[in-house]
Amino acid sequence: MSTENDYTPEEWKAISAAPVMAGMLVSTSDLSGPVGLAKESFAIGKALMEPASSAPNELIKAISEAIKARGGMPDMPDLSSHSSAIGKALIEGCREAAAVVLRKSPTEADEYKSWLVSVATRTANASKEGGFLGIGGTLVSESENSAINELASALEVGSQ
Repeated sequence: MSTENDYTPEEWKAISAAPVMAGMLVSTSDLSGPVGLAKESFAIGKALMEPASSAPNELIKAISEAIKARGGMPDMPDLSSHSSAIGKALIEGCREAAAVVLRKSPTEADEYKSWLVSVATRTANASKEGGFLGIGGTLVSESENSAINELASALEVGSQ
């Protein structure tokens, strides 16, 4: 089982930022308005903090504990140069992080990739899309579902 010490600082930055990028992928795929965005942001944070105490995977637990120690937010890569294709940049960041885990700790890679997809799924389920004043709408929009499926495909895992 790997820990932060098994990775270079750049590798650790990538693998600890990837769950946030997975959640951001969903949030940016179908903007929910201020309340929906707050709910989705909360869902990302919750998905990152819960494994600190309960994850059977030591790597996921270590990432969660490190994020918790940093006040709830990992050190994020600069995505400003990708503003026109933010979704592609977020997926690529997740794919690169998964590749690092696969290379350094192959036994943890599948669970790590599944965790990334589950963060995206939890984010999508946090707020309804469409509707008016909370009436109507759908829990997961086509755009969000598409983003989750694209992430799952890129990481070669089934969607959650």
